[in-house]
Amino acid sequence: MSTRLPREYRVRSEQMAGVYVAVGIGTPGVLLTVLNMENTPGWVKSLVVALVLAFFGWLVVAAKRCSTSADLKGIRVRRFTGTRRLAWEEVQDIRAAPNPSAHTAKNQPTVISYAYDDAGRRVQLMYVDDNHVDVAREVGALRAAWEELRGPDWAQDPEAVRRIARHDVRDRRVRKTYLWIVMIIVVVFVVAMVSLFAG
Repeated sequence: MSTRLPREYRVRSEQMAGVYVAVGIGTPGVLLTVLNMENTPGWVKSLVVALVLAFFGWLVVAAKRCSTSADLKGIRVRRFTGTRRLAWEEVQDIRAAPNPSAHTAKNQPTVISYAYDDAGRRVQLMYVDDNHVDVAREVGALRAAWEELRGPDWAQDPEAVRRIARHDVRDRRVRKTYLWIVMIIVVVFVVAMVSLFAG
């Protein structure tokens, strides 16, 4: 069987440190705001405090829990809200793609990866991105394992291929739209600054 497996991808420890810092800074701020609310019954404050603590605790646990793993049976992706398992014979494609939200925050990966199921729906492979691994190498290893383990009767589903192609077209349109929005904002900003200082 495949010598490329098992493989597991998890959040890096320095990124978890960022989660701890964000939760450590965010929790007291929210709690102080809630506790300083006047004209609010004590039981409401207690309930909100409990909910906030539960949410931030869940956030830390869920962030550590997220992962992508591949074994002889297939790929398992553990996300914040659940787990998705794809058997090798269900996979239609595995590929890397530009991250459409890479520009929205610092330290966002510019390249992420997806596995496509037998209906053409994509499943993001958590932490198989350019912030965590060499994407080309890891996607290549996953593709090689998939090609070896999907079975001799495997055939590409034409409807899944069409759906995957539609995803690609939509992603390109989204990237173009983001680019145009950024360019328009820059032009409006420049015009506003010129008119402000010239007038």
